[in-house]
Amino acid sequence: MAYGRYALDNTLPANLCDLTPMQTLYSNNKNTLSWLWLMILTIISSFIGLVINNKALLIGAVLFIVFLKGQQIIDTFMELAQAPKFWRRLLLGYVTVLPIIICLIYVL
Repeated sequence: MAYGRYALDNTLPANLCDLTPMQTLYSNNKNTLSWLWLMILTIISSFIGLVINNKALLIGAVLFIVFLKGQQIIDTFMELAQAPKFWRRLLLGYVTVLPIIICLIYVL
């Protein structure tokens, strides 16, 4: 429904009232793995300044991690991987162009 589809054409599981929040939380491994990946990228980006001394390389590496995190959020949490291609491409374009612009501002 968030990206132009009707919610009424989807059927609900018969045992919906039997599911507890904990069962639904642990049953979605894709979101859990995505969250872990985002946490790993966050930890890497916080410690990357200790390893890289070159300013341009540091900015490029951090902004690449920003791109990876944005792509993950768009595809997994916003569920735009199955959305119409226009919306997915629009947001992926934003996540691609914005770090490039920021990188050019800092490097130049």
